Amino acid sequence: MSNRLQKHFGYQNCLVLHQDVIRRDILHAGDRIGTLAVGLIEIMVEYGLKNYPIVILEGILRKDVYGQMLHKLVFENKSLVYYLDIPFEKTLQRDQLKKSPFGSKKLESWWRKQDYLDKDDIILNDEQADNWYEQILDDIKNS
Repeated sequence: MSNRLQKHFGYQNCLVLHQDVIRRDILHAGDRIGTLAVGLIEIMVEYGLKNYPIVILEGILRKDVYGQMLHKLVFENKSLVYYLDIPFEKTLQRDQLKKSPFGSKKLESWWRKQDYLDKDDIILNDEQADNWYEQILDDIKNS
């Protein structure tokens, strides 16, 4: 969805940062407390905010790992925070459709039910999946 939003707003207006790409492909770092990914993501978001009208940071950003950095970025900038509240079973089904699925054991080790950043997170649940894109567009337009 983040790539679709970037295409909608235009590459010169919207920077998308994929947490997994930064952490796994660039840094080859684990997703745990103390990961080097936190610092690099923060620098990249700050760079984006100085150079793009819209910055999207997407990924499974666990509160225990990324929370402090995210709170700082949200507090210092006009931000919308979304939490996709998808049941584990649905996550597993989606994973099985991937070219290289992670598998249930790995997904279970990552799973954090209701790992909200803050009470102000915008919760998008599975029943609304068809409308997520339009809701985010409206939210950006009205923010």
